[in-house]
Amino acid sequence: MANSMRKAGIMTVWAVAGWIAPVIAQNTIQNGVAAVVNSEAITLRDVLAQTQMEEDDLKAQQASGKITNEERKERMRARRNIVLDSLIETRLILQDYKKKGYNFPDYYFDREEKQKVRDMYGGDRQALVKTLEERGQTLAEWKKYIRESFIVQQMRIINAKRFITISPLMIETYYQQHKRDFLQPDRVKMRMIYLAPGSSENVEATAKEVLGRVESGEDFSDLAKKYSEYNRAGGGLFQDNNGWAEREGLKSELSEVAFQLRPGQSSGLITLPTADGRAAYYILNVEEVKKATVTPLSSIREAIESTLQAAESEKAQREWIDRLKRDAYIEKFL
Repeated sequence: MANSMRKAGIMTVWAVAGWIAPVIAQNTIQNGVAAVVNSEAITLRDVLAQTQMEEDDLKAQQASGKITNEERKERMRARRNIVLDSLIETRLILQDYKKKGYNFPDYYFDREEKQKVRDMYGGDRQALVKTLEERGQTLAEWKKYIRESFIVQQMRIINAKRFITISPLMIETYYQQHKRDFLQPDRVKMRMIYLAPGSSENVEATAKEVLGRVESGEDFSDLAKKYSEYNRAGGGLFQDNNGWAEREGLKSELSEVAFQLRPGQSSGLITLPTADGRAAYYILNVEEVKKATVTPLSSIREAIESTLQAAESEKAQREWIDRLKRDAYIEKFL
């Protein structure tokens, strides 16, 4: 019985929809209606309130010859449709809020308004009023926007949190499927003496002299502080990750040498051309070596759980929105 009544109700809705759609379509966007969501209209003004600045920028780009008129129109249509879809979702959520009988206390909205004034206007309410006047908005419209934004945010949170449980098996499965993401690659902690072209009267001779002093056992860090054009103040220490370098963080010619060195070992003289074809000289010293390892699950369990929680929340929220759309009458005119 209930099922047949529901079917009859749906047929009635679509019968009414079939009657009103042509009527609305006659007015369409020309009369300011961008979409109808159940019994409520979304106006072109609602859409333009969020797209006007971008549309003005597109007009400026066309005027300067950066884009054609057709490109401007296409981008404008695309942006308006994105905004309209968002407004439709917002309207559906607000309707669901009313349908389910939610009634957030007024002090929630008062608190939200005060927070927005503090965050955006430094607590100066007159600055808010002035800004609204410049935009052609009223304080009542702004309050309505804040209220509805808060409702939408809370409804999304409520529906995203329902029925979500992250099991140990889900965490283990994710870890196994994404092991490559948790790989710590080969790394070396290294210092570098870099002699750029023109850094001395005879750079090659200076480089050979420095290499000889390295090979004789002088402190590499002290020599880097005296000669290196790379991180001289830091004794030539690799500047990323507290001195730890990965293969991808070095020139290929340097990484080939660095990752062959043992802890405490220095390279010979490496000569590489600069962009203008002149020679630059490098000497590398490796202090520590760490071979590639996979981060253990115990160290990242909480991070994986948070990732899965976010994904499941997004999925639950998307299913909720899709369900609202399936049960609604929606007509777009953009």
